[in-house]
Amino acid sequence: MDTTATILAVSSPPGRSVRGLVRVSGPEAFPLVSAAVAPPPAPESRGIGVARLHLGDQRLPILLLTAPGPRTATGEDVVELQLPGNPALLARVVDELIERGRNAGLDVRAAEPGEFTARGYFNGRCSLTEAEGIAATIAAQSDAQLQAAAMLRTGRLGTVAAELSEAIAGVLALVEAGIDFSDEEDVVAIAPGPLLDRITPVRSRIGDVLDRSVGMERLQSLPQVVLCGPTNAGKSTLFNALLGHERAVVSGRPGTTRDVLREPIDVSGDGALAHEVMLVDLAGLDPLDPSPMNRRMQSMAKEAIDNADLLLVCRESGDIASVPIDDRSLLVVTKGDRGGAPAPTDALIVSAQRGEGLERLRECIRQRLVDRVVHLEAQALALQPRHETELREAAGGLKEVVSLVEPYRDEAALPCPELLAASLRRSLDATASLAGELTPDDILGRIFSSFCIGK
Repeated sequence: MDTTATILAVSSPPGRSVRGLVRVSGPEAFPLVSAAVAPPPAPESRGIGVARLHLGDQRLPILLLTAPGPRTATGEDVVELQLPGNPALLARVVDELIERGRNAGLDVRAAEPGEFTARGYFNGRCSLTEAEGIAATIAAQSDAQLQAAAMLRTGRLGTVAAELSEAIAGVLALVEAGIDFSDEEDVVAIAPGPLLDRITPVRSRIGDVLDRSVGMERLQSLPQVVLCGPTNAGKSTLFNALLGHERAVVSGRPGTTRDVLREPIDVSGDGALAHEVMLVDLAGLDPLDPSPMNRRMQSMAKEAIDNADLLLVCRESGDIASVPIDDRSLLVVTKGDRGGAPAPTDALIVSAQRGEGLERLRECIRQRLVDRVVHLEAQALALQPRHETELREAAGGLKEVVSLVEPYRDEAALPCPELLAASLRRSLDATASLAGELTPDDILGRIFSSFCIGK
């Protein structure tokens, strides 16, 4: 990745919005923008002001934010232009700035995915795990994923890894001292017993992190809770009530819902740890309608039902006589405020309009999915596959040391000090990689290529 050029990109989310953001970072950020706006920003100044951007024959009012490096997110000079969030306008601004810069002989180009954050990492403004936390925050689709990303972004894993690295490095230094200064009378290498005493708590800490942590891939796979049933059975009204806001269009006319709607919801009780599931609303099941639209709707609904972890089979009170229920299903009698025939004992009666029975429904969902719902405890970490691999690599190196030293616990000298040093170095390299002190280029490439452009 070339880090010498000045880069720019649209850094606001895709789509139309009131405000859009174009970010410029690099050694020629100020000259590039100064040639295109009036009044130009003062050289090396930090601040915010109103300016006009020369865009062809037009003068577009913008908000200009300037920040000289190295006290910026990228560690470089940064200029940000805020303007109306029209995607076509934002793309045109980027193209014209690049063209202006190249015509003026400036080394300027469009940013690659994740390059702003990558420059922050290369310039010491964030650690690698913090950079991964930024990517995870952008990609998060639930509260649990946001919480996990925040742990990475704020450096909790890096702090743990740094503590482990320091402890392992201390033991390694003592072992290597015995190798390098074996002829010196005043240098005493660590004995087997004390070495094991120092390694044991480090192994325990690594094991505790692995045991208490949750893989990011599990947080990205929320249990699917699907509302299914015939048309006009109150599924969308119940969907909105469980969400707490109107997400699905509700109408007394059958067939209003056509797409598969998905939203994460928290089904935990008061004061409990967050338990999130993905709630899915489907089109009503109507196999008698032969229209192409209905066939497509039924195909999408069938796919969602096949992938469901729990089916909420919705029926009105007068339509529950022959509803098949299995271990993957829960019968929900909707529109309970209207009365009707008595419901089966294993059914839940709810009234989305009045909010009756919703808490009981959330409790039942939580109980039925207790083995599938993922949550993060206060002291747990969410680990990317790379993190778990490095921790297991560190644990493996320490295990080798223990297996070599344990038979000589009561001896005065270490057995095979060179082999011990190699195993300790293996563990240190792994924890140092997590702490951001040692990272191969291929790992860097994989991490930052997962970002979107503009971040």
